[in-house]
Amino acid sequence: MMSKIMISILLFSVFLSLQYSKPSAAQTWIRAGYWYYGSGYLLPISDIKSALFTHLICAFADVDPSSSELSIPYSAQPYFSTFTNTVKQKNPSITTLLSIGGSSANHTVISSMVSNASSRKSFIDSSMKMARLYGFQGLDFNWVSANTSSHMANMGILFQEWRAAVDSEAKQSNQTQLILTAAVRSTPDIYLGNASFPVDSIRDNLDWIHVMAFGYYTPQQSNVTGALAALFDPLTNASSDYGIRVWIDRGMSSGKLVLALPFHGYAWKLKNPDVYYIGAPATGPAITPEGDMSYKDIKAYIQRNRGVVTYNPTYVVKSCTVGSVWICFDDAEVVKNKVSYAKQKKLLGYVAWQLPYDDNSELSLAAAQGEGQHKGRLLVIVLTTTATVVLLLGLVICCLRRRMFKLKGMVVTSKESDSKINHMEAAGDFNGNVPNLQVFNLAEIEAATGRLSIENKLGEGGYGPVYKVNFYYTANIVALPHHHYKCFKFTTKQICRNITLIYEMLHFGNRS
Repeated sequence: MMSKIMISILLFSVFLSLQYSKPSAAQTWIRAGYWYYGSGYLLPISDIKSALFTHLICAFADVDPSSSELSIPYSAQPYFSTFTNTVKQKNPSITTLLSIGGSSANHTVISSMVSNASSRKSFIDSSMKMARLYGFQGLDFNWVSANTSSHMANMGILFQEWRAAVDSEAKQSNQTQLILTAAVRSTPDIYLGNASFPVDSIRDNLDWIHVMAFGYYTPQQSNVTGALAALFDPLTNASSDYGIRVWIDRGMSSGKLVLALPFHGYAWKLKNPDVYYIGAPATGPAITPEGDMSYKDIKAYIQRNRGVVTYNPTYVVKSCTVGSVWICFDDAEVVKNKVSYAKQKKLLGYVAWQLPYDDNSELSLAAAQGEGQHKGRLLVIVLTTTATVVLLLGLVICCLRRRMFKLKGMVVTSKESDSKINHMEAAGDFNGNVPNLQVFNLAEIEAATGRLSIENKLGEGGYGPVYKVNFYYTANIVALPHHHYKCFKFTTKQICRNITLIYEMLHFGNRS
């Protein structure tokens, strides 16, 4: 029994080691961030705190409309060409990717490129060449504006051909294989275009995808306030959790999903300043022409106007109202909660959009700390479980020791019992030879033993003192006190005995 318990505990310990010591199906936890040259917010590449990230993405390269090859704006070339070397100075292990496309890209040019086989080949060959030239270790395809079934089908073909070319290039150049990723919408379905992202091709050919889980509501699209990047939404499907679940339901592994964290928010102009909840009537954008604001600007606006920030745990968003202005955004607390969510859902990691929007790396640091919070909870689980295993082992050892002592006691008791049996056999088997014992009353015992007088005591046996008794019809009767005690009265004295009179007719020649 004890061996089974020990085996069970050992197997349980091995299970814990496999669960918490080994990495998950994903090879690593992605902590990525986009650095966008055209964001309008100055963030020198040298100021990026690359130690907070595992991957940094330089955005965006364009597609040449005539050749379908990659091109970089002339003014951006000094930044793109030195990006990898610059960020590796603070973090030599950082992995860099070159992103292509973006929301500002020419949609028609990309659509034309993916629809033609020779154009796709030109694009693929030039992308690998540029990545090697500038030291990028991967390529990211960002065409979230694709919205027709033909777009999606051609995109799937592009990914398939791209993967084959990358594999071949790595073998021929004897270099590390380039990483292939893509930025996609929050869900694989494009409802207005009745189309869906090519999930099968994405799953089979890309290393992972960046799920751009934001932009659910904007002041230009909605006449009511809404959460830009709600993690949950109890009323609609406009949430990151819904999108992640749909991607997984369509066949994507959670280990290939990287959750995007928006480092910006939107400002609405309220129709009634006294009505400022999610879903409140609004008349359009506030503060900026489109209502979009970086986290840096949102924080400065709130501090300048002494705005009161509230947290909505249902949607996992922050909001602030200043007069008729209502702003929805993600701060450090929300970012930590989203990173924790990504861990719980076993996603591959998170990606910040975008780093220039941050305020002195506050949100980037919060994301890294959010990962630490999950590790802290995991550590508590592991330590608690380990302590439980140690306690169980201690209990098993104690039980084993008690069992050993008990066995030793049984051996001693067995020896003593054998000795007593031998004595009994020497005196005769009373139970077997004399089945009908005669019982004497107290007066007879008192008279026969002379009130247990010393003169009638014959000695000590295994059952106590032995007395000689004389009756007119017996030769010798032996009286043995039982090992349990009971009180008997002898005139004025109380003698605590429980006496069982056991006798044997002694065959003497004459009787008194």
